[in-house]
Amino acid sequence: MVFKVEKLMREAGVVAKTPKKPHYYPAGNEKTNIPNFLKREFNPETINTHWVGDVTYIINFQGWSYLATVLDLGTKVIVGYALSKTPDAQLAKQVLINAIEFALPDTRELMFHSDQGVQYSANLFKNCLELHSITQSMSR
Repeated sequence: MVFKVEKLMREAGVVAKTPKKPHYYPAGNEKTNIPNFLKREFNPETINTHWVGDVTYIINFQGWSYLATVLDLGTKVIVGYALSKTPDAQLAKQVLINAIEFALPDTRELMFHSDQGVQYSANLFKNCLELHSITQSMSR
């Protein structure tokens, strides 16, 4: 199938643009001494206790957009999303608030796991987690 697509693209004069491999960036000035509480246990038996978040980029006719999502590992359902022109802590905070408003979890029982991206290491995001009594977990 791959070869057929490649042949059709070549015949149509279509050239694929592939993004460069993303680099791993440590959190910068704000230290990430946050432990990994999730420890690769991606199948909890409870819902609204283990959330994971990530940010991805999408190219469109206006340039780049950034999509942040929150997934409940217990149900494998996206419980929150947000879109922005910048991949910053405000985007991470907004998607967390959207997820809380949608899923209505007992946030004292909730763990939020992410990578060590600057969005999740920023004080703005950490303060939002603390405000809602959510435990933060990080892995590389």
